[in-house]
Order: sequence, then structure tokens, then C-alpha cells
Amino acid sequence: MDKIDDITISTVISNKDLKDFFKLPGYIYKNDNNWVPPFWSEYKAFFKKNNPFWSHAESKLFILRKNKRIVGRIAAIIDYKYCETIGKKIGFFGFFECINDFKCAEALFKSAQEWLTSKGMTVMRGPINGRVDVGCGFLQTGFGSRPSLLSSYSPQYYISFAEKFNMTKARDQLLYYIDLTKPIPKKLKEKAKQCAETGIKIRKFKRLRTHKELKWWIDLFLQTFSEHWGYIPAPPEEVRMRFGIKHLRWFIDSNLFLIAEYNGSPIAYIWSTPDYNQVFQKMNGRLGPYQILKFLMMKRYINIGKLPLIGIKKEFRNKNIGSYLNYLTLLEMKKRGYIGAEVGWIDEGNSSANATILITGAKLYKKFRVFDKMINNTK
Repeated sequence: MDKIDDITISTVISNKDLKDFFKLPGYIYKNDNNWVPPFWSEYKAFFKKNNPFWSHAESKLFILRKNKRIVGRIAAIIDYKYCETIGKKIGFFGFFECINDFKCAEALFKSAQEWLTSKGMTVMRGPINGRVDVGCGFLQTGFGSRPSLLSSYSPQYYISFAEKFNMTKARDQLLYYIDLTKPIPKKLKEKAKQCAETGIKIRKFKRLRTHKELKWWIDLFLQTFSEHWGYIPAPPEEVRMRFGIKHLRWFIDSNLFLIAEYNGSPIAYIWSTPDYNQVFQKMNGRLGPYQILKFLMMKRYINIGKLPLIGIKKEFRNKNIGSYLNYLTLLEMKKRGYIGAEVGWIDEGNSSANATILITGAKLYKKFRVFDKMINNTK
């Protein structure tokens, strides 16, 4: 244990420590009505040794106390498969939370940096919670609203913490908002019609055959996201462990999970959902029988949609398939009386996806920033 004035930093070595690590955001966001408590079961499952992710990764979790109270945390993570794939020794920091005190934040950043340096990493990148799809980036713009499903969330002062620690921008991730109280743009409808006339067929995800559907979907997901920033190849069993996928059967909405087929074979998909965070916020991080019953009773009152994932095989891109899937999804959401939908996040470098989403009438809503810091000569 290292002591810095009235600040102490310790590492997570027990289940109790992990529970303390998990509970901290409840203190950080206790007066924030927008914050959505994460699920303890998800945290516990992610950090379990049997999570396939840890077969090619390792981590060190730090807890910071000020005047004996836990007020900060950070995880230092190395994904060796990521380093091998991109050919660079980049380690991550993630799961960062801290009170508005730079002295505390600096101590946390230094702890992560020193551990990554000791492991031979030359760059510290983050926040990335192990994988970009688990949690990625500090919220940079678009404060003052509840985070949507699978979106990161953080106070504005985290950005200043990173900059003051001499971190620089690595990448921005973009979230868009579509106002569904307005008519669907004519251009989107026209592109959808053009695509339908080419013989592309759209069907719903078969919820009662989830296991069978996942066999082809995971392969298509990995194929279509192989070129996206931050994604690397992963075995199917690792993808199955991710939040949302292992719970797919009980909260999938088949009318919003659409598959495009050509000659009977899947070539694209859009996985959209009601914004379940409107209900998850009231479940206080628990997934017991009572909370599940509450979820089933309250989901009918959701009035925002979320479009987190869309993938198209490379040889079928630029054929208006994305517009076709977006059009049918927005049409379904309007039928339900949704007032809006959030899209993303989308990497700022994905010009094709960003251009496609603008056809829906979407407006840039939030930005999340991922930072880098060179650490090879820093102790």
C-alpha cells in the first residue's frame, strides 16, 4: 500500500475489494439523477477468471481512499491479443471513477501508468474497460441527459483530469439522436425502396431459436466489425459472454432486430432495442426475480429507441442496405410512439456509417473521447 499525504492506494485482491470497487460510482453519482447503476452480476462475470477475455489479457485494479473513505478507482488492463494484432504495446486504463479532486485522479493515473510501464507497455490508452464495446471514452459533449443503453457516462471534469495529466486525443466516438416526432426523411424512404427492389429480403431475429441464430450472427458480427477501430478478432465463446448477448433471449425485441438476406443467406443486420436504461435505472444494479418482474412490467413505458449495432458484409456495402434497415427500424419505433432514438456510438473515422446515419435526419448528440499517453520513458 502506497501513501501520498492523506491518500492511500490499494489493489483489489479479494471479493470484498471487488465489491468496494463496484460500489464506488454510487457515491460519485449519488446526486446525479441521470446516472444508471451498472449490474453487479455483469461486473462479477467480467472479472471472473473463467471469462475467456482473461485467457489473453491481465489487469490490476486500484482503489483510492482519502481520509479512509473510498473516493476513486481505476483498472490497468493489457490485452495481449490486441497488442499482437496492432503491433504496438498499448495498455488500457478503464473503469475510472473519482471525486472532483485532481490530486486523487493523478494518483490513480500514476498507479495505472506505473503498472503498465512495468509490463513493457509504451502507451496508456483509455478509458477503455477492457474492450471498446464494454465501455469506451469520457463523455466530452452532451451532458445533462441519461446515458442510453450500452453508452458510457462520466462527469465533465474527467476530461480536464485527462488533459491535465498530459493525455492527448486518440479518437472520438459519436452518438446521434433522431427526432421521431418528425416525419421520416423522404430520401431515406427512397433508398429503402431502391434496396428492396434489388431482391434483398428482411426478416426478424427468431427469438425462440436464439442459440441457432447466434451461430451465424456472431460470425457475421466479427466479420463486419473486423475493420472498426479498437476491435480485434475474438473467439465466439468470448463474444457470447458480453452483456446483452448472454441475456439475449429474455430481453431481445424481435421487431427491432432485423436481418437482411440475399438468396436466403444473412448479409447484414441491425440490432436495435428500446432504450432499456429507462427501466434499468430503477433496478439499482440488481437482476433478481423482483427486478426482472419490474423490468417486464415497466418496459411498455419506454419511449426512446437505441440503435447500437449495424453490420453489413463488405461485398454488399454501398447498396442502400443500411438505409433499408434504418428505415424499417425507425418505422417500427414511430408506430410505438417513440419520441426519439439514439444511434451509436459510431467511430469518427467511419465515414461511411456517419454518412449513412445522417440520411435518417440524425443530429450529432454526444461525443466520447479516448485518450493516449506515451509512457515508455516515464516512471
